[in-house]
Amino acid sequence: MTVNYEVEMDEIKQTIKQTLLIDRLKLEDITAEEITDDMILFGEELGLDSVEAFEVMVGMEEVYGVMVEDLPATELKIHLRNVQSIAELIMARKTKGTRVQ
Repeated sequence: MTVNYEVEMDEIKQTIKQTLLIDRLKLEDITAEEITDDMILFGEELGLDSVEAFEVMVGMEEVYGVMVEDLPATELKIHLRNVQSIAELIMARKTKGTRVQ
């Protein structure tokens, strides 16, 4: 991994935490700093639901131009698991413009 890749990943993770989660979902009981990269977003830890998952996907398209409608639901669930997996999906789509496996 290059330094630029790591810097860009860190920036994407911060944007996911602040813009896609805190701001877009209007989360009031948690800060971006409290959301770890591996925190489970839906269900267990952060407790987001399917409507909020949809909002995150719309935000990914608006902020990064990343569309995910071509992914099967089972794959999408894996990619939306936590901040790290969302960031990896965004980076893969941005750098390759291809489908993430």
